[in-house]
Amino acid sequence: MDTPLDSTLGKFSFVWSSVNTGWICLRYLFGNLLEFEKMKMFIPLLFTWSYFVHAEWIEPPDRSSKGYLVPSPDYQPIFPKDHGSHRDYGLEWWYWVGHLKSEKEGNEFGFQSTVFRVAGNPRGSGKPDDRLFGNRQLFLAHSALSDLTDQKYIHYERVQREGWQAQAAEKTLALKVGGIDAEMLKGDIGHRLVTRYPKGGKLELNLIPKKPLVQFGERGLSRKGDGAVSVSWYWTYPRLRAEGTLTYNGQKTRVKGEAWMDHEISSSQLGQGLVGWDWTCMQLDDGTEVKAYRLRNEDGSADRWSAIYWIDQSGNVEKVYAGDFSWNEEAKWQSPNSRLSYPTTVRIKANHPERGSVEYLLRPLLDNQEFLGNRSDNAYWEGACRVIDSAGEDIGRGYLELAGYGGGLGARLN
Repeated sequence: MDTPLDSTLGKFSFVWSSVNTGWICLRYLFGNLLEFEKMKMFIPLLFTWSYFVHAEWIEPPDRSSKGYLVPSPDYQPIFPKDHGSHRDYGLEWWYWVGHLKSEKEGNEFGFQSTVFRVAGNPRGSGKPDDRLFGNRQLFLAHSALSDLTDQKYIHYERVQREGWQAQAAEKTLALKVGGIDAEMLKGDIGHRLVTRYPKGGKLELNLIPKKPLVQFGERGLSRKGDGAVSVSWYWTYPRLRAEGTLTYNGQKTRVKGEAWMDHEISSSQLGQGLVGWDWTCMQLDDGTEVKAYRLRNEDGSADRWSAIYWIDQSGNVEKVYAGDFSWNEEAKWQSPNSRLSYPTTVRIKANHPERGSVEYLLRPLLDNQEFLGNRSDNAYWEGACRVIDSAGEDIGRGYLELAGYGGGLGARLN
């Protein structure tokens, strides 16, 4: 079991294989060793042996082929420092999504605010750049608002260079990129997020964690394919209380709801042969959360490092990999703009380690939530969804991300 960040972390990423046979052999050997006086000498060896029976060990290199640092196992992040930028790593993003409701009118909204950092030349990207227009770090800001009541969607992309245009602190959360500002609140009790939209729109939120921050993956590393370099540090606040104001259509109103935050650091986000991913986060009415993703191979199949995670009310995490869950496309939506087709209604079936068979149906609350950036081949669908159980009952809300359907994503993330 994975646990919150302040608890013991699990072992390194692995593929379970020959589980029953391995443990049968282990039990047999362990029983025989009990008869020997020097059993204590063998116990550590036995547990080491059992680990390698069950594991496919991959030790990440210190640096990628391009020269960027690669996230290392067993790293214990220190906050708020590690909420900041990690300049020596090739890729990084800060990501927020959530569901909000206006207090007076009861109108419902979904929002997405994402800041991407892409490092320049690895020989100099880690050094501070004091120039007004730097070339050591490039930033992208993606802002989107889904008006779920009036069925409207607005989105906005800005690409900026480090310096006068964009800033990201290294020792705390302090971002100013393309209309998205984020900073820690006093006492580090949470953080403030401001997102600006075209025509004077603005979302201003205070985000307070309702659960501990969770670190995903084995020994602190999240796998994104078979390659040893395809790993990331992946830190998440799975449920944040969100309160603030929304200025929209010339009106300012108070809103409140719940949000999800990811912070991910990598130097090669997709393994060889992977073309994209389907990802979701769900916040269920019983106080638990689910995160699942399908890493897509070129033939459309799911990579074996695809995973689903369950976060209980206390922040403890259970997970299974591709062999124990399925991601099934129920319906598609075709964009009138990019002409791309996205599987926006999906059914996820999984074998929970303790509860057995579980099922989640994700259905969009608004069809057209396609994010069209400056590059047409980098369009993706990112949208607010309802979560439905096998009995057809609503059990929560979620966000769904469908990336790589325009092609070329793998090359840009490696």
